[in-house]
Amino acid sequence: MMRTACTVLVLALAAALGRSAAARPPDTATPAPAATAPAVIAVQDQRLSIRLGGAPYSLAARVFRPPGAGPFPLVVINHGTPVSIRDAGSEKLGFTKAATWFATQGYVVVVALRPGFGTSDGPYLEPSGPCDHRDYVRDGRETAAVESAVTESAAALPGVDAKRIVVVGQSAGGFGVIALADQPPQGVLGVISFAGGRGGDDHEHVCSGAQSLVDAAGVFGRANRLPQLWLFASNDHFFAPPVAHAMFAAYQAGSGPKMTFVDLPPFGDDGHKTLGRADPSVYADPVLAFLRQVGAAPGS
Repeated sequence: MMRTACTVLVLALAAALGRSAAARPPDTATPAPAATAPAVIAVQDQRLSIRLGGAPYSLAARVFRPPGAGPFPLVVINHGTPVSIRDAGSEKLGFTKAATWFATQGYVVVVALRPGFGTSDGPYLEPSGPCDHRDYVRDGRETAAVESAVTESAAALPGVDAKRIVVVGQSAGGFGVIALADQPPQGVLGVISFAGGRGGDDHEHVCSGAQSLVDAAGVFGRANRLPQLWLFASNDHFFAPPVAHAMFAAYQAGSGPKMTFVDLPPFGDDGHKTLGRADPSVYADPVLAFLRQVGAAPGS
């Protein structure tokens, strides 16, 4: 496994309590209380090795680590797919705000680019058919296979508690995690899907019709083995609220494990970008509740 640049990101978690001495009149000045020590999050770019179908792939990855030796529970964040696959080669590692937030909660976080994206090895392994003839069950399982391989590799990293893993996905990555839940890698306790789906075009149109996507969700739900949290913003232009709720209802109808749907507030010009760009306070409460629910919270 090759390592590249390493940086350290320092986050101040709390300000000093009370008023500082400088803010008081000289005759009443008292020593300011000590500030809470900052959490030092180590952020390291490296290569992540996976195997799929017997073939090796080297992926661009970024690992976020909380202070200490661990072992820490693991969060794996999976990206989406551009509307035009011609843009896959320009994909870059992202989700820095979200990954840093998870790390400050006590998780090792891995963000990786799947084969065919950015500087990861190719080829692209998740092709879809023509817009008028999509097989979303196949599409979801193709992405799930890659995400499972990434999760298994990330679980072997130093300092990771391989028995406490949560897999997160956004857009096509989120659709992949709900398919992954049918045959999850060992140690995965639950999945979180942000704006999960396939075939959207940012104009509230879904290739082959939204019902095809809903039907595929129903297929995955019948074999689901994991608790799940789904989050969609009210102004998601890839998968509008009626589509998102219909997918969830179809999936939940056949699912045994507990599932939760959260309607997030609108974000910017397109809520589909919430996980990548919004302040984590937007989704912190339901995500933390879910992590506690599945037993993935640090110290649990």
